[in-house]
Amino acid sequence: MNEKVIHNIPLRNGKTAQIYQGAFGSGEHETTRACIKHLETMSLSGKKVLDVGCGTGILGICASLLGAKDVYGYDISWEACKTAVECNKLNNISDYHIICGFQDCINGVFDIIFANIYFDILIDISGFIKDSMANGGLLVLSGIPIEFNYDVRAHYIKCGFEVIRLQIHEDFSTVLLKKTSEV
Repeated sequence: MNEKVIHNIPLRNGKTAQIYQGAFGSGEHETTRACIKHLETMSLSGKKVLDVGCGTGILGICASLLGAKDVYGYDISWEACKTAVECNKLNNISDYHIICGFQDCINGVFDIIFANIYFDILIDISGFIKDSMANGGLLVLSGIPIEFNYDVRAHYIKCGFEVIRLQIHEDFSTVLLKKTSEV
């Protein structure tokens, strides 16, 4: 029987997220690392967080370990969700809720939303993200190929978001935005 490999992700607060290599990554990708760095700089206490396309649950687990009040993640991949649930157990986390399905399975308003997914999906679900975000809430979009970064940013600005920080990585980009209006 194959033993599952556990990857450790040390966090600034001294805790370590443990992730099984599963359907998706284990935290080494430049976009995942950028999202974790954003999480580490945010005040998460009492916050409700959503991870869009949660994969193996890395961002939600990190958010929980960094003090978020309630964390939700969804993914369309059964294998990803199964691994995310296993990772929750590995980290003794009970406030990170994994939902297998599309965005219509999610109902609520979130203070912080992460979406580290394909850029075209980021455009397609922008209405859902806007409607699910509290005014003044923070949004981290990642997984955006550099050549499509402008298009994604321009689209979200039209949706009522303000760009707070843009990071260009080797192949991809990450954008931190704030919801400023109900456009």
